[in-house]
Amino acid sequence: MAKAKKYYLCQECGSKSVNWMGKCPNCGSWDSLEEIIEDNSNTNKNKYDLRREEKEPQPITKVSSVKRQRYQTNITELDRVLGGGVVSGSLILIGGAPGIGKSTLILQVASLFSQKYGKTLYLSGEESASQLKMRAERLDCMEENLNILDERDYMVLENHIAQNKDYALIVVDSIQTVHIPEIDAAPGNLTQIKEVTNRLVKLAKTTGIPVVLIGHVTKEGELAGPRVLEHLVDTVLQFEGDNYHMYRMLRAKKNRFGSTNEIGVFEMKKNGIKEVANPSSFFINERSADVSGSIITPVLEGSRVLLVEVQSLVTDAAFPSPQRLAKGVDYKRLSLLLAVLEKRLGANFKEHDVNLNITGGIDVEEPGLDLAIIAAVVSSYKDKPLANDLAVIGEVGLGGEVRAVGQIEKRINELKKLSFKKVIIPAANANNLAFDPELKIDAVKDIAEFVKIIL
Repeated sequence: MAKAKKYYLCQECGSKSVNWMGKCPNCGSWDSLEEIIEDNSNTNKNKYDLRREEKEPQPITKVSSVKRQRYQTNITELDRVLGGGVVSGSLILIGGAPGIGKSTLILQVASLFSQKYGKTLYLSGEESASQLKMRAERLDCMEENLNILDERDYMVLENHIAQNKDYALIVVDSIQTVHIPEIDAAPGNLTQIKEVTNRLVKLAKTTGIPVVLIGHVTKEGELAGPRVLEHLVDTVLQFEGDNYHMYRMLRAKKNRFGSTNEIGVFEMKKNGIKEVANPSSFFINERSADVSGSIITPVLEGSRVLLVEVQSLVTDAAFPSPQRLAKGVDYKRLSLLLAVLEKRLGANFKEHDVNLNITGGIDVEEPGLDLAIIAAVVSSYKDKPLANDLAVIGEVGLGGEVRAVGQIEKRINELKKLSFKKVIIPAANANNLAFDPELKIDAVKDIAEFVKIIL
């Protein structure tokens, strides 16, 4: 009889270790190694192996093409992030902080699916059927084709689908609560999550039914569970926001059927989550007039342009070591641009605290934000307000040069929609732009020229 194999498995990263250790040598997480006893007997070998029969390799030119159907949810912002809708047989994982609205959004999607495409199944491992009904009544999602199953045993779902394959959509809320009783591990365990997800992959691919998984996140904002979970699914969506703002942002971290650069903007209301038709106006509608340290810039989020307000507050340092605080932008990026201002323009921030904020809580990584950061900092440093109808665009190099940005026409068109009268852009972007009587365009080559114009 074969001897059982024992090892320790990290519940965070999935790495194996022969001996138990308090700290995982691979990912550094503490108290995450769990003892696993693997039975090597033939009776249990490949008990959960999902591999099909062996196949022979074939030339790629002879592989038959399969055209997958896309189901539009009728939620434009969600369809945009998904690349045009939910693909048949796909596995979608959506994560977000507790209370952010994941279950609310997906319940609305399930209701819309049941109206347009037929029966949908909502498997709930966290709420009872009566609790889900109360939520559905509040969201006006009471549809006859929306079926609720409050069960944590995955085998109940699998057996039900084997007899009822006419569902248009399956929702699992959440992947951390569903388990397989035959596996000797607690729900939410790495082994359970991997096995349940593997079986859901097989279920989705063989039946063609799209499956949506709702997942928890850690305190660091990462999806809870093993990294392999993100590799197994087709799409990973991140639902972002906080309790202090009513808006929500949906981003695609992974998408096998579309772009990962798209973003969807939603607003949390009493009757559910609603999409925001004009995000640019939404983010800048509370801007104060005639206040120094404020500027508007158009940033690219995937294929769309958003207008955001960049704010800066430069004050005398309260401590011997001046503070640099940044919200919505990388702190190192702020420090780099302050160094450029000191070196190229002779500014002195050694005795000043510099605070930077992107209003609305949005995070921006695009390099085209650089010129707006400099404009906001200089405006606050000089305590001189900038024109309310002015916007700036541009990347700044270490030499103080203003570099070109992509899709300049698209950014300018977004500014015109909201009645901006003046914009400052990189000189390299101005070469191919035609004269526009509605918008005055100034082109600059470096930050010295730029500061002269705005002040």
